[in-house]
Amino acid sequence: MNKIYLSLISIFLLIGISSCETKNTDNQLSTNIDQKQKHILVETVLPSMKNFQKELRVVGTVEPLQFVDVLPLESGQTSSVLVDIGDRVTKGDLLVILDNPMIERNVEALKVEASAAEQHLARMLAASNTASGLISASELDNAKASAARASSALNTGLDRLRFLEVKAPISGVITQRNIHPGAVVENGLTSPSQSPMLTIVSCADIRVLLPYPERDMRFIYKDADISLNFPDMNLQIETKVSRVSAAIHPDSRTVDVYVDMSSPDCSIRPGIYVEGALMGGSRDSLLSLPAGVRFVENGLPFASAVIQGLVKKIPLTILAEDKNSIAFSADGIDASTQFIITGRNLVTEGETVTTKLKK
Repeated sequence: MNKIYLSLISIFLLIGISSCETKNTDNQLSTNIDQKQKHILVETVLPSMKNFQKELRVVGTVEPLQFVDVLPLESGQTSSVLVDIGDRVTKGDLLVILDNPMIERNVEALKVEASAAEQHLARMLAASNTASGLISASELDNAKASAARASSALNTGLDRLRFLEVKAPISGVITQRNIHPGAVVENGLTSPSQSPMLTIVSCADIRVLLPYPERDMRFIYKDADISLNFPDMNLQIETKVSRVSAAIHPDSRTVDVYVDMSSPDCSIRPGIYVEGALMGGSRDSLLSLPAGVRFVENGLPFASAVIQGLVKKIPLTILAEDKNSIAFSADGIDASTQFIITGRNLVTEGETVTTKLKK
């Protein structure tokens, strides 16, 4: 009986131990399944081959194609200033009136002299026609010369008088005014260093100046396609290069590229911010990825790849790029490597992830 009883107890113990081991195994399997189910799902992309063009973009300036600093052609005291900053003027419009009493008195005297010389010449001609030989040829020639000199002096005086009315030499907009009634000005021909009375800028015709680096010269030529972007106006214009400077600035190592254009309504004003973009040489069949794959750490570009189910941070060498894509090279990477495009911030390097290829 004792032997039978001991045998039964042994059998029950074996059954209990076996049951515990089965439960432990089931629990471990359940834990492993849960861990697999908790792997983060990330969206990935595969590299592709693409052709790239280099965009050459610089910041430029808008300059007036024509502007004039207005100086008087005669000395005098300012009587009236008929325009102010911002006024539009047309060529020939009266801008400033000067007073110079000396010129006015001189013109009156010259008128008298010219009139007397003409009358003297007329009398001598009449006498010569009445009695042949009464007036010698030399006397007649002297009278004609005196009348001509008096007339020329009068015309010169009248020109000086007209110069007291300063008129617009070109059509445009007044951008500077340095003159006020009562101010005394000097003849601009003899005193060119004085401040201009007015500055007139022609805003209808403008020139965009773009300083491109010397290294990009091989891509720049007359009539090349160029894009001008005016961000403050939300305006982009597709046009062509008008001219390229033949000289390189020794300090900045840049070459000036010009685009001549018209703005009849003066909406594109001189001095406004502008960016110019030219397309440079192309690079063909480069391994590329969407630009969103790239991230920067310590100033260096990286991307997160999934290799054998694990996240790995890959340093990139950027070969070219455009608005949507980057061309790159990296060690140990080929066209079958999956790069994380969505969910990169949810995982860390070395973590196991589940991937879904973006279509």
